[in-house]
Amino acid sequence: MAVAEQRTFRRTSLNVWRGRVRARTKASAAVERAMDAFRKFVSGYAVTISLLLAPPIFERFFAMLYLFQGERVILWIASVLLMSISLYGFFGRLRRTWFYFVLFNLLVLISVELGARSAVKLFFPNKEVSLARRAAWTYDQLRKLTGHPFLQFNGISSTTGNQRLGWYFSNLNSRQLEGVDSLEASTGNRGVFNNFGFVGRDFAYAKPPGVIRIAALGASTTADGYPAMLEEYLNATVAAQSNRFEVMNFGHGYWTSAHVLVNFVLNVIDFAPDYIVIHQAANDEHARASEAEFRGDYSHYLKVFQPPRIPDRYILRVSVLYRTLKFYRNPNPEWMFVEAASQIRRKEPQRPLNARELGVFRRNIETIIDVASVRHIKVVLTTMPHSTDERYGPLNYMDQLNEVLRSIAANDDRLLFVDLDKQMTGKVNHLFVDPVHVNDAGRRMKAEYLGNRIIEDEERILLKTP
Repeated sequence: MAVAEQRTFRRTSLNVWRGRVRARTKASAAVERAMDAFRKFVSGYAVTISLLLAPPIFERFFAMLYLFQGERVILWIASVLLMSISLYGFFGRLRRTWFYFVLFNLLVLISVELGARSAVKLFFPNKEVSLARRAAWTYDQLRKLTGHPFLQFNGISSTTGNQRLGWYFSNLNSRQLEGVDSLEASTGNRGVFNNFGFVGRDFAYAKPPGVIRIAALGASTTADGYPAMLEEYLNATVAAQSNRFEVMNFGHGYWTSAHVLVNFVLNVIDFAPDYIVIHQAANDEHARASEAEFRGDYSHYLKVFQPPRIPDRYILRVSVLYRTLKFYRNPNPEWMFVEAASQIRRKEPQRPLNARELGVFRRNIETIIDVASVRHIKVVLTTMPHSTDERYGPLNYMDQLNEVLRSIAANDDRLLFVDLDKQMTGKVNHLFVDPVHVNDAGRRMKAEYLGNRIIEDEERILLKTP
């Protein structure tokens, strides 16, 4: 009886074991079928994404305005690689499950990014330019400014053929000038520079016969475009005369009177101008410092030009979603601004300019005038008009610098003086786009005031000529 029971128990145990094996086999087969289906799904998903990443499709539906050549190459590599992996897996050559889980998560991230890009283009087209600019700031080859051995920095000549990008890809804006109109004011009329790194048409040393050459010196309030309007106004007003006027724009955003002085001595005089226009009374106020710290060459304030590092530059380029979240949390990261590349990080005293600081500004302007006089170049000295809109607060430093300029003019009869501050400040606030920069109507107004003074001088010379 015991033997029979043992046999029965063994048969029962064997049947149970066999049942479990069969169940496990069925479960394994089901899991394998599910994994095969998952692999094929991921492979098909990868094929779809690879097609969407192909540059012709990506640029049409997902790119923020434009693709650079390097981005096209990367997208082609990613597209071909994904297509190869998906086909390899679709035909069962790639079986590692963990690989498909990793690939699936990657594809989901890419899908979210493509969805975010589509949303911007469909529902927020006005944000596309802004997002494109923020990515462009991370490309060294798109920088519009470069270091210079004597001028600290200068514009990069527009040798790139990628002119479709336009002014919004100038990637060094100004912390003080952040805004729609101020980018043009800070980097030049369109952020595209000529063969000498300045705004406007290319320069040539040789002066054509019968040309009266005028060099416009200054910072962003010169670079923003009034010299071109001055040339137009002069030639339209004296069209009957044989001489014609040529106005060369030697202004650069962010420059101080020290930059303007060095630029005049090392660059401008080689072009043999007949007149220079000095329109400079901004930016020097940022050189304010304690008595012990202050240096007359502004070395306490300025440094060797070095664009700051951007630790997450590659993520910013790739992901619009990351870019949006990053700039939502911090709209003005330091690396966006030229100040980080050109100025020493320090606390600037918020007080009126003292006698020493005003004295350095006076020295720089008077040195330009003295050198010009020795070389028989006529000097048109101007004051700087500014807005009196209470949004900008009192601009006491500007009034101080303008008083220095008036004092120089009062004590030097060699100058042609145009008091733009007296003519415009407090009278045409609607023409100002920020504390000191004006719109086209304001630039035209400056050009007319300056042009009339130069024409008056030319007529006086004609009367004296026997």
